[in-house]
Amino acid sequence: MAQLKTKRSCKLLCQTNSPSCKLSCSHLFQPLLSIILVSSIASSAVAETETGVLTITDANWTVTMDGEWMIKFVAPWCPACAQLKEQWERFSSLAAAMGVSVGEVDVTEQPGLSGRFLVTTLPTIFHVKEGSVRRYVSVREAEEFHTYVSNRRWEEVEPLPSWKSPTSPLMSCMAGLFRLSLWIRWTHGYLTGDLGMSVWGSYLSFAMATLVTGLLMGLVLVLVADCLCPSRQKRKEERAGERMIPQNKAHTHTQRQCVISALQLVFVSSRSVCEYGGEEASVGGR
Repeated sequence: MAQLKTKRSCKLLCQTNSPSCKLSCSHLFQPLLSIILVSSIASSAVAETETGVLTITDANWTVTMDGEWMIKFVAPWCPACAQLKEQWERFSSLAAAMGVSVGEVDVTEQPGLSGRFLVTTLPTIFHVKEGSVRRYVSVREAEEFHTYVSNRRWEEVEPLPSWKSPTSPLMSCMAGLFRLSLWIRWTHGYLTGDLGMSVWGSYLSFAMATLVTGLLMGLVLVLVADCLCPSRQKRKEERAGERMIPQNKAHTHTQRQCVISALQLVFVSSRSVCEYGGEEASVGGR
């Protein structure tokens, strides 16, 4: 009864905004809040140490290019990926002692990464060592993963060439294409599901969008060609003019040679006539 009165008096004091009651109530609830906070932190820490698998996305995938990593590409609808989950979590606990990071990519949420790593089958596992990417093709068990890394069996596997590296410009374009395909799929679902458009109507919309995009790209190419063609034509004319100059010089030189030859012929002819006239004069004098 006394406790009930105390509670009622405390409630009354709280309603009157008594500082002393507020202080006493805070002292009563503070330990409880501390216990709840510590338990939540402990539970989250345990969950992190149990799995130890980092979720790789388009925003943080560059961290895999530093250090040593084992990354798997999975999808929620893939049965083989579901079977691999337990072994992958066991391996993550073993990899922590070796200083190897373990990651996971959901291709349904990160299509850009599946295009960047050129993933065509699921599940797909990669070993990354300081930016050098190799595909894992051995047994998919935790002990085999551990042996593959600890015994450096990845050195026996040829790394991906530079043009297929996730950091190459070609794979960046491939990632953009995969993201575009996901956007088209999402747009198709939005048109047919949310807006109630027919499937053929959605296809027709994409066909019109493709046609308009092609026309715009063609217009851009025509403008670029118009800008480049005059300069090329002018260059051709300059080259043709350079080739004509030596020909004109050669023709002039030929004309000069003909004139000189004609003059020499005239000179020789006149000299012969003079000599012949001298001979006639001498004969007549005799």
